Amino acid sequence: MTTTTDVLIVGAGPTGLVLAIDLARRGVIPRIIDAGRADHRESRAVSIVARSLEMLDDLGLAQAAIERGIPLHTLNFYQGTTVLAEMDVTAVDSPFPLDLCIPQWETVGLLRERAEELGVTVEWGTRLVGQQAGEHSVSVQLGHGDGRVERCETRWLIGADGAHSTVRESAGITRTRADLKRGFILGDVAVDWPLTRDRFHVYFGRTGLVAVFPMTGGYWRILASTPDDQPPQAPGLDDFAACVAERTPLDSHVHDLQWSSSFVARESLAERLRQGRILLAGDAAHNHSPVGGQGMNTGMQDAYNLGWKLALVVTGRAGESLLDSYEAERRPVVKAVVDATSATTRAVTGSTLVARRARRHALRLFGRLNPVQQRLSNAFGEHLVHYRDSDLVLERWHASQARAWSDVTSTGPEAGELVRDVYVENRERPVALRHLLRTPGHHLVLFAADTTDSPTLTAWHTSAHKAMAGHGEVHVITRGHLPHDPMDDVFADLRSEAHNRYGVRRPSLYLIRPDKYVGFRGDSVDFAPVNDYFRALGARP
Repeated sequence: MTTTTDVLIVGAGPTGLVLAIDLARRGVIPRIIDAGRADHRESRAVSIVARSLEMLDDLGLAQAAIERGIPLHTLNFYQGTTVLAEMDVTAVDSPFPLDLCIPQWETVGLLRERAEELGVTVEWGTRLVGQQAGEHSVSVQLGHGDGRVERCETRWLIGADGAHSTVRESAGITRTRADLKRGFILGDVAVDWPLTRDRFHVYFGRTGLVAVFPMTGGYWRILASTPDDQPPQAPGLDDFAACVAERTPLDSHVHDLQWSSSFVARESLAERLRQGRILLAGDAAHNHSPVGGQGMNTGMQDAYNLGWKLALVVTGRAGESLLDSYEAERRPVVKAVVDATSATTRAVTGSTLVARRARRHALRLFGRLNPVQQRLSNAFGEHLVHYRDSDLVLERWHASQARAWSDVTSTGPEAGELVRDVYVENRERPVALRHLLRTPGHHLVLFAADTTDSPTLTAWHTSAHKAMAGHGEVHVITRGHLPHDPMDDVFADLRSEAHNRYGVRRPSLYLIRPDKYVGFRGDSVDFAPVNDYFRALGARP
């Protein structure tokens, strides 16, 4: 007997679970398998950056994650007892200006709970043992823990099964690889250090670096480079104590080792993220040094980009060619991440006298320049990621004349850039724009500027809904008071904050994609480009 499914996700880590949740809340219940055990606690990734917190907020999980983790606000660099620089990670344009330190198993636990609420059940102890791609489906063989082999036909096969991806290897998708020849050990220990527990602390010594940051339960995570690319397979307390004693002024009497691991920094990038009906995401598609904490976050953002597109295709509301945009948009992003983490890893682990001096001077300089800190903070929070060059975005924006209430320094997010959060008001209370955008689907935001009369707003609202053709919701934001006649989805921006955040000076349109990037913007109330956008998307009513 052969089973069938629309979507089979291989891998129930953060990437696979985010994709499963995003599909399920759009009406597509995927099948998700994992070769591991349900009680496995992976703790290697501990950082959730601002952009990923915004994604978790969209999924209804951000507050729970923050309650379980430790918010970090600063990145401190030391040479001995000397502070070389303090980098402010809160200088990011986000409703979550922080970096959240939380064990990966906690993040996975939250995602699993949400997936189960939506009707998704992870099949543990189940592995992919073979696959054969056809024109209309992929035939796979699944090995179960009891020895049974199941045959399954799936319309779409997703490889979210890590750096040693069986999906990628069995599909014959090649990848470029490089060995950075940098070894690291990491572990969670108990120790009484007089350090502020709201920041990362990075120490540079002659023989390498030691980074320490707080973990829940009063523990500290230690990440230390090794002199060569042969770190101990199971690092113990003595290994961590030696690194701390040699490279930092901290007490090296660590104890109560909770967890440890080691690795050699390597990087890889798949030649393609889509091959017919097979798609790769997360470490299966790209793998790189953990320096900078971008790995898990980048994988979850892969899933967030793919989820809404795959749901439209599976439900027949868009053609299969829409999935080509997943690779077109995400591969340049992940290549940039691989290149950046490679350069950063080499810079922070360089041990020659020249490398140490250059690093020290660079850090001191960066620590004094606010614009540099702000850009680094936005890069660290993944707020510099954009899709401006994508074929899926459209812009009809001109240099409109400033009004008396205009902030001439704000041009607003361009098509392909991340949306900006702001508060508007309904008749009862202030409302965050990001919460208006939570409903799955596209959102058309009509900035009415000074227009407040009910007949015009009603006409615009009706035309906007027609242009959306069932693809999402419409929100009207006016600078004036709300119309006397009650209207749904009309909000007031009495201080012009929303209009200025979006660079609006006259009635304008912003079409927001489901992944919270601007799909279209135009500074006139012309709905024809909205229709053009959905045609380019290949979307059907």
